[in-house]
Amino acid sequence: MAARLAALLLIAVGISGFCWLWRQAQQANAAHDWPIAAGRVERSAVEWRPRRGGGHSDQREYRADVVYRYQVNGQTYRAGNIRIPDAGFGGSPTLAQETARRYPAGAAVQVRYHPANPQQACLEAGAHWSTRAGQLLMLLFAAAGITLRLRG
Repeated sequence: MAARLAALLLIAVGISGFCWLWRQAQQANAAHDWPIAAGRVERSAVEWRPRRGGGHSDQREYRADVVYRYQVNGQTYRAGNIRIPDAGFGGSPTLAQETARRYPAGAAVQVRYHPANPQQACLEAGAHWSTRAGQLLMLLFAAAGITLRLRG
């Protein structure tokens, strides 16, 4: 009974996670066609936090903290997404530093914004490789669940 429940849980998590990431990738790719507004970077830095999870309290995770301002139809907005979905924290300080350097404070930027919801914006369109990797991982979860279910 426990193996059956675990199999169903793996299948459900795998399929729902894949579908969520698929939607995120579709939106990231749709951002190529979003209108562009002129913007200005207000803040650009690398932030860190202790790595989450057991036994990793002495390690750090990093991300570029970039905040920019832009106007659409006379309304001023602030956002912080480089991409959609936001990649969040990762293990590489170098990647976070490179991203922060691409968008220094005070720099003019082209902001892609969702035409129906201008407060949703990004600086780079297209699905990041990590989204595709997440989709693959979710498919592996579902496959593991199916395999468990067939064996049980």
